[in-house]
Amino acid sequence: MEISDSSSNVMNADIIHHTHNHTEEEENSVYSTGMVPDMMWKIREDCERLMANYNESSEELYCPPTFDGWSCWNATPAGRISVAPCPYFITGFDPQRMAHKVCTEEGTWFRHPQSNLIWSNYTTCVDVEDLEMRQAIVNVYIAGYSVSLIALVVSLAILIGFRQSLKCTRIYIHRNLFASFIINNAMWLLWYKGVADQPEVLLDNRIGCKILHVLLHYFLVSNYFWMFCEGLYLHTVLVVAFLSENSIMKWFHLIGWALPAAVTATYAGVRASIPEETNHCWMEESRSTWILSGPVCLSMLTNAFFLVNIVRVLVTKLKAPNTTSYNAAPHGHRSSEAHRAEMLADGQRPDEADGRTNGHVPALSNSSGGGTSSHRTSTSLNGLRKAVRAKRAEAVSTLRRTFVSIYTIQSSVNVEEKQRNDVCLIAHFLCHDDVNVLKGIL
Repeated sequence: MEISDSSSNVMNADIIHHTHNHTEEEENSVYSTGMVPDMMWKIREDCERLMANYNESSEELYCPPTFDGWSCWNATPAGRISVAPCPYFITGFDPQRMAHKVCTEEGTWFRHPQSNLIWSNYTTCVDVEDLEMRQAIVNVYIAGYSVSLIALVVSLAILIGFRQSLKCTRIYIHRNLFASFIINNAMWLLWYKGVADQPEVLLDNRIGCKILHVLLHYFLVSNYFWMFCEGLYLHTVLVVAFLSENSIMKWFHLIGWALPAAVTATYAGVRASIPEETNHCWMEESRSTWILSGPVCLSMLTNAFFLVNIVRVLVTKLKAPNTTSYNAAPHGHRSSEAHRAEMLADGQRPDEADGRTNGHVPALSNSSGGGTSSHRTSTSLNGLRKAVRAKRAEAVSTLRRTFVSIYTIQSSVNVEEKQRNDVCLIAHFLCHDDVNVLKGIL
């Protein structure tokens, strides 16, 4: 069987010229901008014009010109093999190699014995070295996703196992983020092993692999949106004075799960409406990918803004004046304040306490009233102590409620160092009250 070079036929001269004389810049442009459907559409239009102008010869039997989806094959005499350059816009093909198509003795194009469809042989176009390199890269991806999946499952199991002691919004966000990563990694492993590594699945182009493609991209977008929720929560805690922990998680669920669903559904609807972008399980690049990449880039830019603003707030607080820590004060000053507070709690005046400390004992006054004056004094002191006891109980109760309120605010906002020291000082006296440091008038 003789070989016929499609490039030598004058009828196909303009198409072959376009196929042969492409530049390296044109190849890079096709790969980087996702112009493969446009290129195939142009080749198809040229081939349809060629088929319209074809006149069947009565002297010799020919296979008619045809378009197989990638290349345009010119009319070829029966019993010969037509060759054409490999498509340069197909990833993994070497454009320096040649594909071929067999024209049988009956003047018909060869049909594949399994599919019974007209078949062009592009197996010789595969760049073996490039294929091996890409397969090695895919194996690295699979190994990385597998290790990440195992680590994420262990981490999520730990967070769920300690859910009774780890009850806060930050942990809830972590759990949702880990869950989205786990599902996305599992989707990628399924995609590489069940779709990308199975050429027959890509050629069948059934609805199952398209659904897998949509779900994979949904959880991929969800990953970025939950990372956005992490940054938003940290920024809100540091900047907003009062934050409702219960209501904010509802918004985070909407941002992390519902919003990616709306974005991915829009992408799937737009891409499904473009026929030339629905082949091979939607594996090729698409012009509608910006519907996914746009919100993702916006979330990343917003997180970058959050990072800059958080650093600015922290630096501002570190440089703020009057932030001397109570714990950094001299020990003698703290001891003096604590001693004066204990003296007041004992019902003694600070000046009297200072007098005894300095070695001066106040003289006891012997009133001329004798026992009667002592009895009246004792009665007055008992009444005074009861009144002071009631006031003291009310004051301690108020202080305790104040401390609980301040501690609650402190746990959710970034208060100044001095405020934290005041809280610690209140806590010191209230806690010591339980061991009777605040004693004397009881």
